[in-house]
Amino acid sequence: MPPWDDLHRISPVSRTEDDDLPLKKYRSPNATLDITLRTVSCSPRIFELEHFISDVEADHILMLTNRTHELHRSSTGDSSHHSDHDSTRTSMNTWIYREETAIIDTIYRRVADVLRIDEALLRRRQPDEHPRLGTRSSIAEPLQMVHYDPGEEYTAHHDFGYTHMSAPHQPSRSINMLLYLNDVEEGGETSFPRWGGLDVKPVKGKAVLFYMLTADGNSDDLSQHAALPVIKGEKWMSNLWIWDPFKA
Repeated sequence: MPPWDDLHRISPVSRTEDDDLPLKKYRSPNATLDITLRTVSCSPRIFELEHFISDVEADHILMLTNRTHELHRSSTGDSSHHSDHDSTRTSMNTWIYREETAIIDTIYRRVADVLRIDEALLRRRQPDEHPRLGTRSSIAEPLQMVHYDPGEEYTAHHDFGYTHMSAPHQPSRSINMLLYLNDVEEGGETSFPRWGGLDVKPVKGKAVLFYMLTADGNSDDLSQHAALPVIKGEKWMSNLWIWDPFKA
């Protein structure tokens, strides 16, 4: 993929806010946060980040979800395709925007740090921020909150959308930073079946970073994954999807 500052267009994410929203400073220039990133797989590209978010941050996200948001039945598909409900995905979900609290903003900035990209790419930008890009829209979606009760699951699927032959250069989800917000008593692993049955256990504070596109920009079929059924307890997690620029 070309360097971010060489890209002249990025994929739009639908937003309804017209006004610029100021965000608080994330950290001082010399501040650091030690995060251990472990390579799980090189193909597909999967990484685990232990303690990516603190217990306080995880509890804050859950509090925000339960107090100010309404959960709805999860649907299949993505924003470029028709979405529907079916038996392959039986969880509940809602969406949290980056601007809602300083802690949510901090998580977006931390994701940008891990990816080594400018955090401005993950929000609506000022006119003088990356002016060579074709839009000021964020390449990150709102944080999707997902809840699973016992027996609920999401069978094997891809997060990217399959492009139509008549429009092969459509934008696509490229990266997912998956966050676990509680410890699940039993079940609820994130499984990558085409990697030979790799299962990642949900642990509070852990993040799983995986890429849905190969280095040359093609969809990576090996990124197929599933949320295995919760057997005991409940599962709270979130998806932070980041889109690939237009391939124009």
